[in-house]
Amino acid sequence: MSAFPELRELTARFITEEPSEIQKMRTGKLPDLPGSYDQYFTAWDFANSIVRDYSMNLYQLVKMATDESLSVENVLTVFRTLDPIYSTFLGYNGFPTLAEYAVKVGQPAADRRELVDRLSTFTEYVNRLTAWSHHYFPWHVGEHYRYASSDVTTRPDYIPAPVDAEGDPLRRLPIKLTWQPLGIEVDAELAYDLNEQLCVDFIKSLPFTVLQDHAVVSGESMYAWVPLVSVAPTPVRERICDAPIGRLRFSQATGNKLVVQYGPTSETLSSPVLGKVIDDHTYRLPEVGKAVWESTFRTKEHIWLTVELL
Repeated sequence: MSAFPELRELTARFITEEPSEIQKMRTGKLPDLPGSYDQYFTAWDFANSIVRDYSMNLYQLVKMATDESLSVENVLTVFRTLDPIYSTFLGYNGFPTLAEYAVKVGQPAADRRELVDRLSTFTEYVNRLTAWSHHYFPWHVGEHYRYASSDVTTRPDYIPAPVDAEGDPLRRLPIKLTWQPLGIEVDAELAYDLNEQLCVDFIKSLPFTVLQDHAVVSGESMYAWVPLVSVAPTPVRERICDAPIGRLRFSQATGNKLVVQYGPTSETLSSPVLGKVIDDHTYRLPEVGKAVWESTFRTKEHIWLTVELL
């Protein structure tokens, strides 16, 4: 029997439904009224950043749990050491279910399979909380904190990354991405020849429809938390700032997110290559990107991404 069936049900529901915890946090309805001097923006800011950080640490623990060189008890010891500072604060700050299941994850496990199942289920749930928290955070309050125009430089034209140079077309699997209510779709190809196991995991999760959000730091790219926790090896990675327009990547370490790049980016972090939107359709991406930016940064209107095999 899989771990935490009730939590799995919640996670599945939260793919398309905002968790009540997020709604209460963003509307000032939390029972413990966190926040100094009768305001709750600071508590919201802390919770938004900490739940994301927590999800990323949980993913690393999933990877550790699958590593047979580490004993089950050693992984649990690491979890019990790292977890309380996160889950206790988040429980106080409006995430009681998260805090409750964190305690359950830390209980002794019969074997490695049980531990991996527990951690993966819990991580996917926290990823879903992170997705909705990111979407509803009031990023627009930073509207006036802009760089001086003289400090902003334009990136040179894109130079396709080396991973794009060659590839057997028979090992590129076609998929379709559709954004509603925008009514825009593009065809893409999974780079099955580059990160095979990652693509296999991704294919198993298809089809899915998830909330589309926009990056708020790295530049012109969009991401969406996928209903998947993959620990597949990713031998082919690429710096975000070097990626071509239309690049699809899959960020396991930051929440198992599907990322679509539609313009210039500046971040030097390397991320696993998942595929690319076909060249004939990349011109459609800026329209989607601008609409998603408005959704994430200002309006909070929902834009839904559906990914399916062609």
